[in-house]
Amino acid sequence: MKLKSLMVVTALTLALTSPSASADPVLTLAKPTGDRPVGTTSLYLKDTSRADPWVPSVPYRELMVSLFYPVASATGPKKQFMSEAEAKAVFAEAGIEGIPPSVMTTVRTDAVVDAHPAGRGLPAVVLSPGFKRPRAELTSLSEDLASHGYLVVLVDHTYENVATTFPDGRVTGCAACGSYNLEFWQKLGRGRAKDVSFVLDSLIRSRPGLLDPARIGMAGHSVGGASAIGTMVADPRLKAGIDIDGTTDDPLLAPGLDRPFLFLGRQDTYTPGTGDEAATWERDWAQLKGWKRWLTVSSGALPRAGGSATRNPRKPLVAGMQHPSFTDIGLVGEQLGLDFGATTPAARGQAITAAYVRAFFDQHLRGKPQPLLDQPSAQYPEIAFARTSTPYLPAPTGDKPVGSTAVYLKDTSRPDPWVPSVPYRELMVTLFYPAASAKGPKTQYLTPQESAALLAGSGLPSGTLTGLVTNSVADARPAGRGLPLVVLSPGYTKPRATLSALAEDLASHGYVVAVVGHTYENTGQSFPGGRFAGCASCEVPHDNDAFWQKLERGRAADVSFVLDSLTRSKWAGLIDSSRIGMAGHSVGGGSTIPAMVADTRIKAGIDIDGSNKVPLTAPGLARPFLFVNHEQVPKCAPGNADWERDYAQMTGWKRWIEVAGTQHASFTDVGLVGEQLGVPVDGPNAAARASEITRAYVQAFFDQHLRGQARPILDRPGFPEVSFCR
Repeated sequence: MKLKSLMVVTALTLALTSPSASADPVLTLAKPTGDRPVGTTSLYLKDTSRADPWVPSVPYRELMVSLFYPVASATGPKKQFMSEAEAKAVFAEAGIEGIPPSVMTTVRTDAVVDAHPAGRGLPAVVLSPGFKRPRAELTSLSEDLASHGYLVVLVDHTYENVATTFPDGRVTGCAACGSYNLEFWQKLGRGRAKDVSFVLDSLIRSRPGLLDPARIGMAGHSVGGASAIGTMVADPRLKAGIDIDGTTDDPLLAPGLDRPFLFLGRQDTYTPGTGDEAATWERDWAQLKGWKRWLTVSSGALPRAGGSATRNPRKPLVAGMQHPSFTDIGLVGEQLGLDFGATTPAARGQAITAAYVRAFFDQHLRGKPQPLLDQPSAQYPEIAFARTSTPYLPAPTGDKPVGSTAVYLKDTSRPDPWVPSVPYRELMVTLFYPAASAKGPKTQYLTPQESAALLAGSGLPSGTLTGLVTNSVADARPAGRGLPLVVLSPGYTKPRATLSALAEDLASHGYVVAVVGHTYENTGQSFPGGRFAGCASCEVPHDNDAFWQKLERGRAADVSFVLDSLTRSKWAGLIDSSRIGMAGHSVGGGSTIPAMVADTRIKAGIDIDGSNKVPLTAPGLARPFLFVNHEQVPKCAPGNADWERDYAQMTGWKRWIEVAGTQHASFTDVGLVGEQLGVPVDGPNAAARASEITRAYVQAFFDQHLRGQARPILDRPGFPEVSFCR
């Protein structure tokens, strides 16, 4: 493995920018965000059961540990951030000149020295710093957790940092520093696991009742984070762990780890598929069997697969964090005028780190659900969800709450086209609509049977999608009347739920959306009462146009029946029957033209990446139509004979656009959920970006053609990925 400087040398590759401006600075750490004062004390511990791994002539392992905890009063002397000897070693190792190291001894902390702890049975978090880094660099994070009621156990790993000060005045240096290879990093991580277990043994014995031994977690930065997985494997007392920006050089082996784990790292280093560091996380991710998240924080550029950096010119560049940004070195260094290459203010970097670390432990040590861990947050736009064990749908972009309900329909005028022994056609439709309130339980994405059928053969657990919920309130009371209606038809073998993100977004902008489940044409569909229908049509040979034409014409009949049923039901007042549109993906898109030809109530249509096997013949189609294609090479390449044939027969408003960086699944929830779970969809654009583009163009099209509101992005590209082919 290629070992980068991130793990090899130091987090402090600094360039001095303005030392004269920092001659007499007043240096501060981040203020704790909790409501409890913080106390601290130092512990000297000696493990006589083993020799020091770096200095074998020392027949024991001695460690310094700082405890941080809630206290009753903030009155008393505050903890010194760093001794002068430690500061000199830090400055010397980083090559900092022109600033007196003594300035680090004046940094203001918020922890009262040797204050008496308030409370017993506290949840505990062990923190481990990066290689060469003294434990002081995680003081802000420690104080923040303690202010929220945690006992924080901050460990200095002797001889692995530039300086550790002991009670008798001795200062040890970095005996481990020198040459580095894979075996070195593995030894380092395994040694830290032993350190942490010894510290926990000592603490439980010496301070009984202070911590709750059933609620202990661990987090670390750089190599301290990388060692968290191995420590959890070695010590089952650790119930949850976090790796903050640390390459994991010691592989997690089968049977893996079934306790909660969070990866949090820089986007340009730890985005899946971008290099050696990210590859170590991908390897271990596959062995994590419990709750897990892989979050990346912007480093100022958005990486593509292969490691090259790019950015979206349509959006302002999100400021970026660098390796020291997660620690107090980033915070204090910025105040000293030192440049780490970060564009995110250090205080913001601290706030992001503290928020996600605290949310993780609140959820997994205290049992308090944290929405911050469920999906990206507008409060922290710097954070992206690279992988998750519990997928989510992106929030709708409109200003209206969304409700949804399942509607069962039965067409007794015709037998089922795929199971002729059934003398009727029955359908399941999900309606999405603006709701009167956002309060209430959210709609389940798929039933257990539907999840198992969709995921069969994927290698994922059959119930993976059972816990996924939409953003819509189940059976909520509708808001509004006479709203435009859009019918959505999914791709072949795909359940109707796979268009939920698009449907919810339209509903949040004031549309009623009917997503049709075409029975026996998807992997599986549940009916009221628990009945389940599989994919009967999948047993029919597909290698001829007659099959696909039957499919498209049958979907056209399904859509007309759905329109008849909705406009004559209790939902009739909610819908404006003069403003109906249709869109579909894959064969659902291919069936849009036949549906519009057969039913003049459909005023506008969109085909999203679907071939048309039923030709559009004279006199053609005079109503608005939009084709949306995945990326072709070369751009807008000829070859889609079906679209060329039908485009020539369209006499009304028409457009044909192509979206770069996409593949077939990129336009639906299949791409979104697949990417979150680590199942590739082969598109170089992130699925969330493809969804953003899809939702924007679908909404713009129907705004213009069902609402009469001009939308400029239909005349010129509104996204750099979009090209107009016709």
